[in-house]
Amino acid sequence: MFNALVNWRNWRLPVKLAAVLIVPVVIAVGAGVVQIQSHIERAESYAALQRQVKVRAALIPVINGVQAERRIIAEGAGRETLLEQVRRTDEARALLRDQVGRTSLSEVVNARIDDVQGRIGDLTALRERGDDAPAVVKAYTELTESLLDVDEVLASEFGDAELLRTAMGLHHVVHVQEQVLYQQAVVLTGITRGQLVTSEVRSLVESNVKLSYIAGEFAALATPQQLKDYGTKFNGPDTEAQRKMLAAALLHPAADAQNAGKAGKLPIAAADWSNASGAVVTSLNGVVEGMQSDLRDTANRLRDETSDAAGAAAAILFASLVLAATIGFVVGRYLLRSLNALRDSALDVAWEKLPEMVATGRGSTEIESVPVTTTEEFGQVARAFDEVHQQAVKSVLEQAAMRANMRNIFVNLSRRSQSLVERQLKLMEELEKYEEDPDQLANLFKLDHLATRMRRNNENLMVLSGGEVARRFHKPIPLTDVLRAAAAEIEQYQRVVVHTAPTAEVVGYVASDLVRLLAELLDNATAFSPPHTQVSISASIEAGDIVQIDVVDHGIGIDPEALAVVNARLEAAGEGADVQVFREMGLFVVGRLAARHQIVVRLDAHQGKGTRAIVLVPAELAPRRDESWESFRGEAIERDQASWFQAPKAAPKPPPAPARQTPESARGFLNAFQSGVQRGLPDHQESR
Repeated sequence: MFNALVNWRNWRLPVKLAAVLIVPVVIAVGAGVVQIQSHIERAESYAALQRQVKVRAALIPVINGVQAERRIIAEGAGRETLLEQVRRTDEARALLRDQVGRTSLSEVVNARIDDVQGRIGDLTALRERGDDAPAVVKAYTELTESLLDVDEVLASEFGDAELLRTAMGLHHVVHVQEQVLYQQAVVLTGITRGQLVTSEVRSLVESNVKLSYIAGEFAALATPQQLKDYGTKFNGPDTEAQRKMLAAALLHPAADAQNAGKAGKLPIAAADWSNASGAVVTSLNGVVEGMQSDLRDTANRLRDETSDAAGAAAAILFASLVLAATIGFVVGRYLLRSLNALRDSALDVAWEKLPEMVATGRGSTEIESVPVTTTEEFGQVARAFDEVHQQAVKSVLEQAAMRANMRNIFVNLSRRSQSLVERQLKLMEELEKYEEDPDQLANLFKLDHLATRMRRNNENLMVLSGGEVARRFHKPIPLTDVLRAAAAEIEQYQRVVVHTAPTAEVVGYVASDLVRLLAELLDNATAFSPPHTQVSISASIEAGDIVQIDVVDHGIGIDPEALAVVNARLEAAGEGADVQVFREMGLFVVGRLAARHQIVVRLDAHQGKGTRAIVLVPAELAPRRDESWESFRGEAIERDQASWFQAPKAAPKPPPAPARQTPESARGFLNAFQSGVQRGLPDHQESR
């Protein structure tokens, strides 16, 4: 696995494309997930703010209940009215306690809510003190201030700026409302008593100053619409009447130790004051309800927006992934398709078309273009490859034409030379017939043998040129005669020992090629072995009736590596591959002739010293024969009215095998073999 990662240059193109695309995709997915997670967290925070809005909505009725109890006690209403209000306050407290239990609040808020809940529970004793209204009003006012502190802490925990402005504005309106109700309770206490005391006047002045300050804070935080609603509802006739009566109460002399009971009663009717103050409080209730609605709607809207944003981000991320995958698939498929087309065309040209054209030397200069028609890099590479292909085809055809011309030249020269050699051989044969001097006859035999070798070289040249040799048979030839004819065609024929071969016949169209093949092997064996050693050639029938011919020398031998190279060249020569013909012409001819008839030739190290050449002839090319060679020869003579292997008068008969070749025996057998060739197929055409 590690090596595969290190060798990333060898990755397949789809893997490389995936590796290139995976990085930005992972980054995009990571960023999208982070953004979606952020939206989800914000949505959850807005959900928590919605629960805080509900807690504030439950806290305000508790504040209103405590304020109502204070007003009832201040105006001296009946016991039943107070108990009814206490019941409503307790219900509001229960709702607040339930809402707090379902909401996760900070420790500070929970501690303060628990504190005010306990203080509200302690109001039972205070409610029984109806005869001490100023003390009760003061205690209720302190409790209300504590409740307002809880409301302020709740408002300050709204993290969003828009919610925070509305929440603090709502707190200021409730605080303004508290000041109005506090003034109502204090003045009602004075009306009940008949006049205000100095401390009460001072507290009313402070309350009026605080009201103006809180109103200024509200104006700084409120939206234009909220400020408009506040100004409309806090500036009506009732508000003006309440302010005038408050001013009259403040201007009326207060009672103290010097003038107790001398200042007279307040010039304000309790009913008028209660109605005016109640109307102002009712107007402010409209502002409070409106701002509560704004706070709730804003929290809902923000949560919906963040939820929608999270959903939209998820949808965009999914769509982006689908789009990226689609684009990557389309572009990658195009790249792979273009690359595959280019690769297939290149491989087809490299492994099929050009080799076939090189082998046959035929073809058209019109090439098939690579099926990539774009103008980008792949298209440019395709056009460049087409140009290379075109030039390669032209070069191949030019080389093929040049080789064909050279081959034709070689064939023409070989035929001309062969014609002259044949005429020379016929002339020497005529001279041999009438020559009676033994010395002159021996010299004629030597010249005849040299001419025979020249003819074999001409025929080798024909083989190298790819042409067909004229000498062909149409009748089977005994295997022994083939071995002897091969030995007679080499220079050092006297060193060759021909062993008696099995009774098999080589089919006519193979015999002459087999003679040349064995002659080249024998020539090679005598050339690479000491002059005093012998070279033996023998044949045997192996499994499957395959004829195995062995050519064994006792020369310097050949090392295994060189032996493998030589065997490879034998096979390559049969396939038409280029070899160093000028140095190894014999091996090339052997390979060509062997491949022509599916004959197997290989060289092997002989036991001890020397080299062994093994020739395997298929059974159908050298079938066994039951009759003896003499009967076959007699039948051939009777059919053709002339002997295939009739030797000239001066040529001695071949010795029995195994026997060493002598100049006279080799020459006589070679003449007989050549005579048989000429008589067997006068027109020199191949018969298969």
